[in-house]
Amino acid sequence: MRSETARPTAEPETTRQRDLVVLLVALGAAVVLARVVAGITRSGDIPVPVFQVLAADAAVWVPLVIGAVWVLRHTTRSAMVARLRIDLGDVVFAVGIVIITRVVDVILSIAFTGSTGLVPAPALGPPDVGLLVVSAVGIVLVSPFLEEVVFRGLFQRRLAAELTPRTRFLAVLLTAFLFALLHLLLGAGTTPVGDFQVFVTTFLLGALTGTLVAVTDRIGGAVLAHVLFNAVAVAATWPR
Repeated sequence: MRSETARPTAEPETTRQRDLVVLLVALGAAVVLARVVAGITRSGDIPVPVFQVLAADAAVWVPLVIGAVWVLRHTTRSAMVARLRIDLGDVVFAVGIVIITRVVDVILSIAFTGSTGLVPAPALGPPDVGLLVVSAVGIVLVSPFLEEVVFRGLFQRRLAAELTPRTRFLAVLLTAFLFALLHLLLGAGTTPVGDFQVFVTTFLLGALTGTLVAVTDRIGGAVLAHVLFNAVAVAATWPR
């Protein structure tokens, strides 16, 4: 594994700065669109639950995809594939990240609510399997991949290149903070205590995956950790 501090910067400074602005605009657009869609859903204009989920997901995914495509427009396919590679060490670290973050999340949940939070929600009737599957695919596969590409693969990398070798660790922390803040703005928590728990857990997840990316210069392990982290919640809360 090689340190990010030793990696040469290939992109011109102005290009990196423009890419950072584009990514920030994409994140801001995702928050605005998500809130617009949430308002439309509350008004009853999207009555079908599956369409509600798809609309909410699209509101976030579309701006992020546009921002990522813009930033990656000059990146070769071979370079993108190389950064997605996963080796055994990545798998080990990814599993460790999931264990740490899930333990912290459970401890916070027990401290605040007396429950782990990883239990199926009470249902009044048979579950809507189609809705569950659509939600699970978005939560477990699409969102982790897209978020890791945008945050760790693009934003953190370019932000680190703007810092000095001694301060590049701040790119990991600042990106993790932005990652946690996005989840709060998207309404991941439903109460102030829930917001705090979401922020701490997502910041920790972002900091650990960001560290893995900084050390390996690959995002494959970070994507795997994020997928497993979300998969644990989906599997634990799946209706029985």
